[in-house]
Amino acid sequence: MKTTMKNIREIIVNISRILLISLWAYTAAMKLGNMERNLDSMHKQFFPTYIGDILAYLIPVMALVTVAFLLYRTTTGLWFSIALLASFSVFIIIAFADIFPGQTCACAGIFPRLGYVFHLGFNIIMLGIALGLILYNKQTRGEAENRYQSRPYKLFYKQHD
Repeated sequence: MKTTMKNIREIIVNISRILLISLWAYTAAMKLGNMERNLDSMHKQFFPTYIGDILAYLIPVMALVTVAFLLYRTTTGLWFSIALLASFSVFIIIAFADIFPGQTCACAGIFPRLGYVFHLGFNIIMLGIALGLILYNKQTRGEAENRYQSRPYKLFYKQHD
């Protein structure tokens, strides 16, 4: 019974990672695949054009970096996901509140016809998944990303001190 619960947890963790990887890979592909639309969308925002130019390239690159980290350094990838999702959520809240004039982008084209409330809800769900994975990793694996606490360090270096 105990191994079955562990297997179910691992399946949930893997599905959650796959969801985040899919989100960022799709975001990068949509933005890089149609850079003209991406640039046009960024130029319609409330910030200056040069910032729109930077963000048009930075966002898909950061999405790809996040995918790489989610594949190879999960905890770092989760922190990148949290940062991106939080910043997009703040942007949606600003757009929803009509604080600044201007049209917002289509959120990488994932849900182009749905409103701000749906996008914000989706971001909050994905943010919850990323935060849940961070908490799960901390609980099950501890802070092992610190090299001084890692097993290879303890096995090799502690013997030679």
